[in-house]
Amino acid sequence: MLLCQNDRHRNPVSLIQYPEVVLVAGYIMLGTLAAFGLVSALWVLYGFLLPAERGGGLYAPARPGVTEDSFARRYLWLRELGLLREELTMVDFGISNAERDWLTERGVTVCAPEKLAERMGERTT
Repeated sequence: MLLCQNDRHRNPVSLIQYPEVVLVAGYIMLGTLAAFGLVSALWVLYGFLLPAERGGGLYAPARPGVTEDSFARRYLWLRELGLLREELTMVDFGISNAERDWLTERGVTVCAPEKLAERMGERTT
């Protein structure tokens, strides 16, 4: 069997050639990444342009040591970045005045457990 000079790199027995397989696999991966990027961009635009109706806010317990509490710090960090727009209401379960002042300075509402049901009723109506 004689091979042309251009066919030296090809396997004459195989019907599927390596460069074509790599090219097709590359196109499939590129198309998948493009589709994922398009869906992600549309999701972000949907969130910014058509904001959903906001809920009643976030409610969390405030126990002693709340200034070191990771939940309060994470909430404040996310709100500072603009990723969270909900208002945080922390229910006072024995925090000190200094901790209450620390939360109030940062825009967190602190309420007593007895007032929680009343406050939640205000938010839903």
